[in-house]
Amino acid sequence: MDETQDQGAPGASESGAGSGATAGTGAEGTGLGRALEQASDLAAIQAVAGRFPEGQAALQRSGRDAVTQARIVSGWVDALTRRLIVLAEAEMGTPAPGPWAWLACGSQGRGEQTVHTDQDNALVYGDDLPPGADDWYRRLAGRVTEGLAACGLPHCPGGVSPANGDWRRSVGSWRRALLTVIEAPGRKAVMLATHYLDLRVVAGDPALFEPVRREALERAASNRRFLARLSDGATRPRPPWHGLGRVWTPWWGANAGRVDLKQGGLLPLVQLARVYAVRAGLPAHHTLERLQQAAGAGTLDRGEAGALIQGYQVVAGIRARLHAEAIDAGRPLHNQVPVAALSRGEYAALRAAFRSILRRQRALRRAVVREGL
Repeated sequence: MDETQDQGAPGASESGAGSGATAGTGAEGTGLGRALEQASDLAAIQAVAGRFPEGQAALQRSGRDAVTQARIVSGWVDALTRRLIVLAEAEMGTPAPGPWAWLACGSQGRGEQTVHTDQDNALVYGDDLPPGADDWYRRLAGRVTEGLAACGLPHCPGGVSPANGDWRRSVGSWRRALLTVIEAPGRKAVMLATHYLDLRVVAGDPALFEPVRREALERAASNRRFLARLSDGATRPRPPWHGLGRVWTPWWGANAGRVDLKQGGLLPLVQLARVYAVRAGLPAHHTLERLQQAAGAGTLDRGEAGALIQGYQVVAGIRARLHAEAIDAGRPLHNQVPVAALSRGEYAALRAAFRSILRRQRALRRAVVREGL
């Protein structure tokens, strides 16, 4: 693995825009990307990763918007992963049996990560490698994922990890896996597809995986049954909306008076953006880029795309403020915001965001029926 193979988070750079190398060493002043490059052992890497929360809070204080913050944090986690890979390879004792690449999915794959996260990773290696090659990659994956856990990124509770054989495959096996979930889109298959289509190369040769992903996107765009199942899934995570036109919150329990910004806001937005991007076969990862490109491709009305983009920025912005306040106060991070803690302007903007999501979900359901998907 060549450490110089630096893919970067989608759109990430030191300024938080464009594309380029490791994010997070620019004007926010934390120098975390550079510090990771200089860390020589796990203890030093852990010390740098321990600064991620304060780094995110510093971005909020500096006035960086939530989308830029998430791109930069994704870049930090990319850099952390690459540094742990370098250490793991040095400890393996034997070189890699052949070409391979480390992949990220979920919020890291999309370039939308915050420090309140866990691991979602995968691994691809070349075809026709010697016997026992998979065991080498299994052991490497174990070292890297344990390193990530030691640096504050818990293992994925759902097992999305290259230490799990389902997420560690040859190029040919990944191609078969992606095409299978598209051609036979049962409920579990579609859930897997949402992970697969967010996969992004973090380290290694993008040519090992990107052609596979692009072929899958082309097949998905023309598979009406898959599009129907993917669309149906995007209409299920509903914003917490009261029939009288208010934001709904539980009346009792631990979350009384609170709104879950991730489950009720970001998740449906991410899923809607993925649907409209896949309908056009677009390769974008980031939710906002998917919405923008879908509008350009004509699978989503430009006005509706603009409303969803604004909604995403609103929800992500409130969550970024919530996280920064918790970090500064030394409180655990979460995605639940008390509605009473919102300003009048924030409440109105959140209400508008939820209405945009619901309007687009209803339109998507109508389209599924109208188009016979």
